[in-house]
Amino acid sequence: MANQSYPYLCGGVFLTYLMAARKPRAGVREHYSGESDGLSDPELLEDLIRVIYPSMLTPPESTFKQNTSAYKNCTKSSGTYLPFKKDSAEVRSFDDCVHNNYTTALSRMTAFIDKYLEVGTETKKDEYLVKALVEIIDADNRILPGAEFYIDESGTPSTKDEILHAEELCFQSFLVGVWHYILMNCADNLLGRSTIDNWSPTYSVKCLKRITYATKIEASETATDKAETVIDDADFKEEQFDSTTQTAGTAQTVNNPVIFNQYGNNGTQIGSVGTLIIKHDK
Repeated sequence: MANQSYPYLCGGVFLTYLMAARKPRAGVREHYSGESDGLSDPELLEDLIRVIYPSMLTPPESTFKQNTSAYKNCTKSSGTYLPFKKDSAEVRSFDDCVHNNYTTALSRMTAFIDKYLEVGTETKKDEYLVKALVEIIDADNRILPGAEFYIDESGTPSTKDEILHAEELCFQSFLVGVWHYILMNCADNLLGRSTIDNWSPTYSVKCLKRITYATKIEASETATDKAETVIDDADFKEEQFDSTTQTAGTAQTVNNPVIFNQYGNNGTQIGSVGTLIIKHDK
């Protein structure tokens, strides 16, 4: 398949620019002494995958190093350790998370950013990263003006045209939206090879005046986010709950619904309970 002569948004291009915004690496002395800074290319990609699929097991080092190089250089689109096919369980789960539990998707990306990317320093790596991606989105004519990116902290989508005319963009949620769009719409990573080889951003996005950062994120992973098996039940929803525990002799009230599960050969699953009141005798 022919390479594209214009900037093309795909996973390898996204990964390349993420790596350019990475925190400073360990020096030569630390490298030769065998110390790891935890910021290597394979480690970064592994945790980027965990934004999609938090339960991913650590892959074999040598194999995943080759996979990382191939994905970054746009010579491979997916594979056993690169679960990027649109119809894969991992991508479908992430798509559902973005649409129905955006705060969780945002919290995962924020954790990734905190670990790997240099944010808020005089180098402005975060600002350059956003501007480079906006330029790619602008120049990639496969992305239509009405194409939707989930780049807002609230989880509401913005169109390509709205992104190009935005005066401010939230750093963390912008990366959630771009990564999600790539997974859902840019499956052919090989088309990004010419972008890697021949294109350089100018960082001259006209409308964008400032980068903002997500406010405090409070999110809990659901059981299905962490489990290695998938519960195939469209109607199943796990409820979070807050409890206020009082001193002995008073009532303990759990305000939100609670779900109890018991497993075993004779196990019984009990559905949602409205208000639970437990009284303690003095």
